[in-house]
Amino acid sequence: MAAQETILFIPGHMCDARLFAPQIAALENEYRIVVADLKTGNSFEGYIASALESAGEGAFNLVGLSMGGMLAVQMAAQHPGRIKRLALLSTTSDPEAPHRAETRRQRIERANAAGLETIAREELAPSYLAQAHQGREDLIDLVVAMAAAHGLDVFAAQSAAMTARMDCRDMLPGYKGPVLVLCGDEDRLFSVEKHEAIAAMLENSELVVQAGIGHLPTVESPQETTAALKALLARPGREPA
Repeated sequence: MAAQETILFIPGHMCDARLFAPQIAALENEYRIVVADLKTGNSFEGYIASALESAGEGAFNLVGLSMGGMLAVQMAAQHPGRIKRLALLSTTSDPEAPHRAETRRQRIERANAAGLETIAREELAPSYLAQAHQGREDLIDLVVAMAAAHGLDVFAAQSAAMTARMDCRDMLPGYKGPVLVLCGDEDRLFSVEKHEAIAAMLENSELVVQAGIGHLPTVESPQETTAALKALLARPGREPA
């Protein structure tokens, strides 16, 4: 019996395995599931090294959302031979924009003053969710709970790591395996145009844009997102280098 393929999920900023719970439930019987832990470390290089160690030896499928997608982009650029298939959700390959770095600095100050859970409820969740989902307490509570599980020190460390991340736009086209680029058309953080630009860099990519969905398609549109991942996993994977 052939060994199960591995899927390495990399969560977004202040998120954990709960971000991918619907997809994990749908895939765990057929694949070995690993979720990267981003609670320790303070740089993309450190997060990537930890994620690669957790994936184990050999090739694997890689799924990253938001900050997890940024990490996946850099991982694909630097370690293309390890990655059989790549899914980039709600993310960017660009370096940090100055205004975004300033927003992160202000949020850290407010989180220290008002509490992380307050910032997650009043600022993070509204920026993540589509208009139709702004009143969904289950999704708001999920964002707050995941943030609270990380704490203020991790909030500051992850924010600094994102601010210092490298520009991967010239490196990403070196990845030749199958790619899913997926986003919602109401993503307030990374536009459809940003995702179109990523897809255009990758010769073996498919772009999926979900109508009426925000920054968290894995939980805002779980069935459609899972279907898109299954379609990617059904494609012939990149052979290990």
